[in-house]
Amino acid sequence: MASAPLMTEQRDLEERCVCVECGQANSIGETFCAACGVALEEAGERESAAPLEPLPIGTVLADTYRLTTLLATGQENRYRAVRQTDEDRPYLIAERASDQTAAHPGGAFRLFEQLAEIHHPALILPQERFERDGRVYLITPSQSGLPLSQRIGRTSEREAAGWGVQLCQAVDVLHRHGLLCVELPPENILLDKTGRLRLIQFDAIRLKDTVEESPVLTDGYAAPEAYKAQVLNEAADVFALGACLYAVLVGRRLPVEGWAVQPEPPVFYPEKVLTPECERILSRALVLESTERYADLEALKHDWLALSQSTYIRSAWQTDVGQVRDHNEDAVLVKEVGQGSIAGDDFRGLYIVSDGMGGAEAGEVASQLAIQTVARQVEAAWAESEAKEEGDAAAWEICLREAVAAANARVVQYGKDHPEAAGLGATIVAALIQAGQLALAWVGDSRVYLLENGVLRQLSHDHSLVARLVEIGQLTEEEALTHEHRNVLIRSLGSKENVKVDTLSRPLKRGVRLLLCSDGLTSHVLDPAIADIMSRHRTPREAALELTVAANTAGGSDNTSVVVVFHE
Repeated sequence: MASAPLMTEQRDLEERCVCVECGQANSIGETFCAACGVALEEAGERESAAPLEPLPIGTVLADTYRLTTLLATGQENRYRAVRQTDEDRPYLIAERASDQTAAHPGGAFRLFEQLAEIHHPALILPQERFERDGRVYLITPSQSGLPLSQRIGRTSEREAAGWGVQLCQAVDVLHRHGLLCVELPPENILLDKTGRLRLIQFDAIRLKDTVEESPVLTDGYAAPEAYKAQVLNEAADVFALGACLYAVLVGRRLPVEGWAVQPEPPVFYPEKVLTPECERILSRALVLESTERYADLEALKHDWLALSQSTYIRSAWQTDVGQVRDHNEDAVLVKEVGQGSIAGDDFRGLYIVSDGMGGAEAGEVASQLAIQTVARQVEAAWAESEAKEEGDAAAWEICLREAVAAANARVVQYGKDHPEAAGLGATIVAALIQAGQLALAWVGDSRVYLLENGVLRQLSHDHSLVARLVEIGQLTEEEALTHEHRNVLIRSLGSKENVKVDTLSRPLKRGVRLLLCSDGLTSHVLDPAIADIMSRHRTPREAALELTVAANTAGGSDNTSVVVVFHE
């Protein structure tokens, strides 16, 4: 017979919930363990959590749906099925015990009637519900796509912003029908081949202004208040949406296990470096206090939309001496000012590649003089524009032409002042980006390419002998590649007192990629290979590096310099 103290201790434990992870006894009603933060399940719930015996594959339900695959088992079984009359059209069937379904006021099983009234392409909702032998079945069309759970930590801010807009629109449809989504785990969201999101499971959905005593949630994807027996509002879905995008961007779900013990705001850095604006949006959506979040999904959608429509400039450069030369006569300049690397009216970028000529150290001097002069004049024009209207694209095209002409004058003057450097010269290609416009100027055979929709196009025109012979029909483009005079220039900086500078300007569309390069690249790497490299890489740095390596692998007979710019 047990002693009185032992009986008292046993009774106390029976009235408390013991954590299955650490053994800590917690008061009944607690959601998380006070010791380790793991989500708790009450003893009664654990006892009723016996798995549901799945049906044999091949079973036909309601004389209509034949089960073809068992997808998951447990308290809820999931199957793939086809219609007897149309076996090419797949369905998903969820199965629960009738008494378990009746125990919870929320979830798609209980709210089928409300969900059946909703029609929206982003919401893949159950089409049919029926009961058989003490079990309840939900029939939902099968939707193909990639689960967002496979994009966790592999998603760009632009993608996440676009998804945020779509999710706000879809969940807002539920709100207009008096429903709350409550959680948005990435595994319940599909990305289809058109780039659209599809919500496919609604296990935690509930009516507004109702209370669920024992919510079953996916940890990390629901608001703190959703774990408590209380009335929820739209702010809970604001948090759920933010939690989903936090996971796909940062690479891990929110660490909710500790919320019951010590609530903490989400951590971004060092797990992930986000732009300040993106971090501000997520932080406001994920405030632990519901009254301090976005007031509604419309406000959140507004900020995601603004972020998705903003443009970004990312750039990288690489210069290499090559496999034959013993010194590098190329010079490269990349200068970006404004809101970090976030493009807009405040962003200005200047990109220059110059290939020096003249032997000894003369070529190095010429290329350095060229980029320094252009940069100085463009910076002076930028300073003047801050106090007045910036002008149109044509004005900046003129500015760039004048800057290159000034560079030519400086190289010519240096040659006069330093007879030992006689014969020095340089090619140059310069790109100026601001206010969504691109201005170009060039002299010589350094090039600028534009990659748009997978198609590479050379925007500049070589000032070389073979290019002229091709133009007048005396050489084919294939013959020009191996012509003995292919390196002979008919125009360069330093060769004449006055040089004609070619220019152009055009809008810079989002999604295009630019390449500025010296002839050390184009002498060895053909345009199709350049297009392939520029298309394949996710970052400018990777593309710039492979372009340089490709030139060296093919011989590297000259210095190679590249500047790669992505407009995203």
